[in-house]
Amino acid sequence: MLILLAIVFSCQTKEDKSAGIGSVNDLVLADSLILSLDERSTPEFNYHQIGDFLDQESFINLNLVNNSLDFYNLSEGEIIHRIQFASEGPDRITNVGGFYYHNEDSIFLLQKMTISNIKLIDIKGKITNQLSPILPLDLEIPGLINHFSTSLSPSYFFQNAIYFDQGILKNTSAPGVLGGDFRSSGRFDLNSDSVFLFPKSGFPHFYKDKALPIYLSISSRVLGKNNEWIYSWNALDSILVYDLNMNDRKAIYSKSKFKEKDIPNTPNASLEVELEVVISNTHYCKVLYDPYRKNYLRFVQIGRFFNPDQDNTIMSIFKNDFSIMLYDENWDFISESFFEGSKHNFYHAFIGQKGLYIPRTNPNFEGLDEDKVVFDIYDLL
Repeated sequence: MLILLAIVFSCQTKEDKSAGIGSVNDLVLADSLILSLDERSTPEFNYHQIGDFLDQESFINLNLVNNSLDFYNLSEGEIIHRIQFASEGPDRITNVGGFYYHNEDSIFLLQKMTISNIKLIDIKGKITNQLSPILPLDLEIPGLINHFSTSLSPSYFFQNAIYFDQGILKNTSAPGVLGGDFRSSGRFDLNSDSVFLFPKSGFPHFYKDKALPIYLSISSRVLGKNNEWIYSWNALDSILVYDLNMNDRKAIYSKSKFKEKDIPNTPNASLEVELEVVISNTHYCKVLYDPYRKNYLRFVQIGRFFNPDQDNTIMSIFKNDFSIMLYDENWDFISESFFEGSKHNFYHAFIGQKGLYIPRTNPNFEGLDEDKVVFDIYDLL
């Protein structure tokens, strides 16, 4: 379920929708890229990364349908390399739930819901090492770290350590759960072969007296300028910034212009009530760092009227409109731009040299094509 949460994460009048559109700082559609799909490709980009391969800027996607790692160049949108994982035999690679591409000799394949059994492969798919660290004794559930690595909260290999986040295994709509001492972030030190969970990580103070649906209790985080962790919690207006070891936190207040009310508590709520709260309330979903122009972006899911006859799964969230808040490298606010729902899938958006890439892979988009994916490219200069 946590993988689904990572993947899917107030009606607006015409005046509301057009607020800010046409202003100097709005994002400008500058270009588009057609990503060609072959018979083994997938338009699911829940686990992806931008990296250099064969001296080309490449979009690297974990293809769980084909059990492979697919490399596309961002100049032509063509697949240029594929690492096919063996599904049987002594070198089989299964249960992959994320990856980190360091270079052509070091690609980390991360396992679902664990920080153990990490496989290090080269560009040919050969397993060069397997990593299973010593785990802390004081885990929420002994022996288990609920590690995940998606486009919302990717894991990083940095300074010979893997930095990761984990998801809570308790019901966050139960009173008191969000007020516990859950540690959400950790470091797997490859030198000492051990895992350390940062004591100051976990739910922000704002969450302590809340009971919220799990969909609103998660965060998105990236490694930003000066090796700082940037956290955007779904129900928190402020963005939280930490140093590499999760100390020296600072909060940057930044409320979306589309958020008109606070998200209500939902103690012990039913699934329908949780869906209504998620769909009808504006909340924050994704944060990105632009290393080329030193900007930060925050994505906002805009609340709308909840129809219980039609909105019966979390996938209904893709009907919602969304906005993108843009900041400079010093966190000075630049603009907030509006996008209509049912066309783009901003959960799969990424930053490239040309700007912001957002795919037209919304499940409600009428122009979906099984042979290609169109990425709209927005100018961030």
